[in-house]
Amino acid sequence: MDRIEFERTIKRAKTPEDRVAWFGALLSKETKTTVEVVGGSAIEVYLSSSAYVSEDIDVVGRKEAIELALTRWGFGEVTGRSQRRYWSHKLVGLVDLVGTADRSGLPPRRVSTPFGPVTLGPLEPLIIRRLVRSEREGSPELLRQAVLLARKGGLDWDYLESEARYEKIEVLLKKLRKELAS
Repeated sequence: MDRIEFERTIKRAKTPEDRVAWFGALLSKETKTTVEVVGGSAIEVYLSSSAYVSEDIDVVGRKEAIELALTRWGFGEVTGRSQRRYWSHKLVGLVDLVGTADRSGLPPRRVSTPFGPVTLGPLEPLIIRRLVRSEREGSPELLRQAVLLARKGGLDWDYLESEARYEKIEVLLKKLRKELAS
């Protein structure tokens, strides 16, 4: 896929979460490797842009293959705060290559798009990060997002409980479970 075809395709996305999901699916297809959308970008796809909009697209995968595809599609490298490198495109925004693999040990989830599946990071680490930030920032909105993510189901509660103990947010995890039960 060349730059013109990529831009024509991505312009057709009707919502920000479609743009993120389509981008992940197209990137996986173009690189012929698994590219996983993680972090806030995954939250945006899981919950929709009406609940959360990420400021960049976080991906993990084979860096060399991803960078070749991004270059072919007209992305340029930019340097952010702390000298962190991002890739930028006027139709997509910033892309952050955050690593080669998700380190949670949990299986990713797949969501269908018109361009094949997009692989999304597992829900559990996203839930824990929302709870940690909710605690730190005193934010009921972040707790609400954690509950919405948890409602997707199929969660590894042992993982959640272990991480909640480590992060000292067991009370918030109990609150989340109570919200799910109601």
